[in-house]
Amino acid sequence: MRNNNINIAFAALLGLTFAGCGGQAVIRPETTAALAAPDSAAVKRARLAQSIDSLLADSSLAQAQCGLYLSELNGPEPLYAKNQDQLMIPASVNKIFTTAAALYDLGPNRQFLTAVYGGSLWTNGKLPGDVYLKGFGDPLLSSSDLEALAFRLKSRGIFQITGDLIVDASYLDTVKYGAGWMWDEGPHAYNAPVSALSANQNIFEVSFRPSSRIGRKAAVSAATGLPYIKIQNQVTTSRPGIKRKIKAERNHSNGTDIFTFAGRLPQDDSVQYNSFSVSEPALYSGALFARALENQGIRFTGRVRIGQTPEGLARLAVHNSPPVYVMLQKMNKESDNFIAEMLFRQVSRDSSAFASPETDTINGVEKTLHRMGFAPGSFKVADGSGLSRYNLCYPRMAAEVLTALYRDPLLQTELLESLPLAGVDGTLYRRMQSGGNKVRVRAKTGTMTGISCLAGFAFGPDDKVYCFAMMFNNYPGRAAEVRRVQDAVLEKLLEIAP
Repeated sequence: MRNNNINIAFAALLGLTFAGCGGQAVIRPETTAALAAPDSAAVKRARLAQSIDSLLADSSLAQAQCGLYLSELNGPEPLYAKNQDQLMIPASVNKIFTTAAALYDLGPNRQFLTAVYGGSLWTNGKLPGDVYLKGFGDPLLSSSDLEALAFRLKSRGIFQITGDLIVDASYLDTVKYGAGWMWDEGPHAYNAPVSALSANQNIFEVSFRPSSRIGRKAAVSAATGLPYIKIQNQVTTSRPGIKRKIKAERNHSNGTDIFTFAGRLPQDDSVQYNSFSVSEPALYSGALFARALENQGIRFTGRVRIGQTPEGLARLAVHNSPPVYVMLQKMNKESDNFIAEMLFRQVSRDSSAFASPETDTINGVEKTLHRMGFAPGSFKVADGSGLSRYNLCYPRMAAEVLTALYRDPLLQTELLESLPLAGVDGTLYRRMQSGGNKVRVRAKTGTMTGISCLAGFAFGPDDKVYCFAMMFNNYPGRAAEVRRVQDAVLEKLLEIAP
C-alpha cells in the first residue's frame, strides 16, 4: 500500500504545471516514471523541478523575466529548463562568449607586444629623430612595464632622444567604447576607453581627504602627477554625519584631460580613493612612458603626439604581455570589463565591426559562436564585457558554450581556473559559503541594474558535473534578493544531485 501511494504521488507530481517567473518548466520524465523507485533519477529530477519552481515563486521575481537551463554533463537531457531559448540581456555572463573566442581563436598562450621603434644609429648616446611607442593590444600593460622598456633603451646606450615621442594605437580599431554603452555613465574605471596602446587599464587613482575645517575645500590629489591630467577641485568639507557625495566630469582640451570634481565630504570621513578613466589612452600611455624615460635618465624634451609607425624602423625595445589564459583569469574572476573589450577587439581586428550596433555587423566573437553551431540572427554580441544592453543571448546557449569548452581537453583547465570559485575568490567570494558548497561551484556572474545572471558548473557527488545558466531580467528590486534565489537553486541541485 505504501509503494502504491508513492507511485500515485509521483505521477501526480509529474502532472503539475509549475508557475512563477513566467513561462513553464520543462521536465522530461522517463516513460517508466510511475514505477520508479523513490531515489531514482526520475524522482530526483521531479523533486528538483518542484524545488526550483518553488524558489522562482519568490515575490521579488513576480514581474521578472527568468530563464534557466540545468544539465548533467553526462546526461542525455536537461535536468531543468525554463524559458531556456528566450533572449535575455546577459550582462557580464557575456564574458563567457569572449572567453570562448579568445581560447579558440587566439589560443591560451598567445601574448601581445608593446614595442619601441626608432632609428638604428646613434652616437654618444644621442638617438636622432622621433621615437615610436606602438601598442599591439596588451590589456595588462602597466607603468612598471613602461619603465622596463625605458630601461632597455638605456641599456642599449641611449641617453637622449632628440625628436618627439609618437604613440601608435593603429593596430586595433579606433572605436573607444562599446556599442550601446550608457552615454551618461561618467569617467569611471569600469567603462574605461579601449585602445591598442593602453597602460594601467587607462585609469588612475585620486584621493579625497576632508579639511579640518567645515566649509573649506577637501584635498584632492591624483596619483599619477602627470601633466596630461589636470585637476579642478570643487569638493568642500561638510559637517560630520552628512552623506558623502562626489561627482566627476572629464573634458579633453589641447592634449590634456581636465577633471572637475565637485561635491562634499563630511569632516569625520576617512580618506577616499577612487579610480577614474582617461579619454585618450594612447596619449596617457605616452605621458607615462615619457616619465619612465626621465626616471631612467634619458633626456627627452619633445612632444607626445599620436601617429603611426613608418616601415623600416628598428625595434629598439619590446615587452611581452602575460599569456591569454592569465588575462582570462583576471577577466572572469574580477569581471574585468577592460580586458574583455581588449580581447573582443583582438579576435575581430576589423574596425567596421564596431562602428555601429547594426544587426548585420558581425564581430569576431559572433563568428566564433557561428562556428560552434549557433545560428546567425539567433543572438547578438555587441561588446566583449557585457556592458552593452544590445547583447542578447539565451540560457541554453550560455550553458552549451560552457559545456563545449569543458569537454575540450586542451581548454578545460584554462576555463575552470578562470571562473570564480564560490565562497573563495572573485565575484563569488561572499556567495554560497554555507552547506559546504563554496568549493563546489565555479561560475561567471553578470549584474547590471535590473539584471542578474549566473552561469557555470556545480560539482556533485560521484564525480557528477552539472552545467547551468540562470538569467533574470527586468526585476525592480535589489540584486541581493535575486542572487539569494540563484544560490538556493544551486544548493538544491547539489543536495538532490539527480
